Amino acid sequence: MAEKILIVDDDLDTLRLVGLMLQRQGYQIIAASNGPQALVLAEKEQPHLILLDIMMPEMDGYEVARRIRANPITAAIPIIMFTAKSQVEDKVLGYEAGADDYITKPTQPRELFAKMRAVLARAKKAAPGTIVETPPSQERGYLIGVIGTKGGIGTTTLVFNLALALHQNSQKAVIAAECSPGMGTIGIELGYKVSDGLDRLLQRNEFEITALDVENSLIQFSSGVRLLLTSNDPLARLKTPTSAHFQQITQILLGMGKYIFLDCGTSLSSFLQPIYHQCNVIFLLIEPTLLSIAKFHSIRDALLEQDVHQNRIHAIVYNRVRSDIMLTRSQIQEKLGAEIFGMIAPAPELVYHAALNNRPIYLHQPESATASQLNEIARKILTLA
Repeated sequence: MAEKILIVDDDLDTLRLVGLMLQRQGYQIIAASNGPQALVLAEKEQPHLILLDIMMPEMDGYEVARRIRANPITAAIPIIMFTAKSQVEDKVLGYEAGADDYITKPTQPRELFAKMRAVLARAKKAAPGTIVETPPSQERGYLIGVIGTKGGIGTTTLVFNLALALHQNSQKAVIAAECSPGMGTIGIELGYKVSDGLDRLLQRNEFEITALDVENSLIQFSSGVRLLLTSNDPLARLKTPTSAHFQQITQILLGMGKYIFLDCGTSLSSFLQPIYHQCNVIFLLIEPTLLSIAKFHSIRDALLEQDVHQNRIHAIVYNRVRSDIMLTRSQIQEKLGAEIFGMIAPAPELVYHAALNNRPIYLHQPESATASQLNEIARKILTLA
């Protein structure tokens, strides 16, 4: 198997050039454009070697190296500083931070390849087997993002009930996570007194969040469905989380369940931007109206600009109100220019009585048309996974 190299540099041209050179040498390449992303990838991917730039915004290479060495999971991974900083004191700082070698830019490819081979050989000889392989029990889950085209469309309701339906149809572990701090609704709907697991995780340093922390933040709703909830505290909305927080939490969740639902809220969020790329599928929730379809196109186009593949983006129609002026299925598909993945018909009485009993719609009337429509969507997801 090819040795895996993590390249860390905020210069995208450098990432592409060095990555291409190393691929031609037979290495498997993964790349990070900033320090926080590098830390997440180092723990998740367990590369055989890290090529690390020093001068990066947000977190420099020295701090990245120190944190890699401080983490027992990544401490043994060899690091080569690959940077334009050429002063002796720069090199000393690099070695003190934990670098195994130091190369200044620009360099000849032959020198880079030779130093990489030497460092990799020393690592194998000094500590064979220290690169941690992901055990079978930590197989990556299937990540499902759900984005509403407007507020109040029922995004969270769909996420929760679809998670229940997917568990029922797959008999696999499912996790549903709210991702909009201070805007939680599942806890309120279920009558929970405490539903602030996500809030507590976001109070921690993003790189200190462990699997045990996430495990303790989950609420066991049923035997196969767990919830990561946020409160409805307005003060929690004032604290803007970092993308590194959600990257860390998401990577941990992917090792805890077969299917992970992320309630991504309304439209796109800057702190969730790296997560969109990781989603196996993204559902955009729309209403059967021209305005909602226009917003679908806007959000989809923004995702495409961020290199999310169009085959991963699908529309689900959630029609919450009975009305003769709503578009029909064929009209919606004509306006979308694509097939609808699923459609939930209006059921206001069911929604009302389920809320009165603090029960999810799917379980309140398992034989209802709404439950059948959720089951149909769940079975279609299983064909994708």
